[in-house]
Amino acid sequence: MLEKLMTLLVGILLALAGWTLTRTFDLSTTQAVQLDKVDKLERHVEKLQDKIELMTNKDEEIMEQHKKLFEALDSNQPTTGYNYN
Repeated sequence: MLEKLMTLLVGILLALAGWTLTRTFDLSTTQAVQLDKVDKLERHVEKLQDKIELMTNKDEEIMEQHKKLFEALDSNQPTTGYNYN
């Protein structure tokens, strides 16, 4: 009787160990997938930040060009009677 009980106990322990190993493997696989997704998102965000920086620089350049244009228009008062102020 004791032998059967020990065999049953060993079987239960082996089953629990197998389930635990399977669960651990699943969790580590899921974690690896999530880390890969995070890396991809970080790279995408960096690319977007670079694009935003380029757009901001272009906007500043355009604003500077407009400022120079309006200064040129202000310094050359038109003789036709039109006033851009």
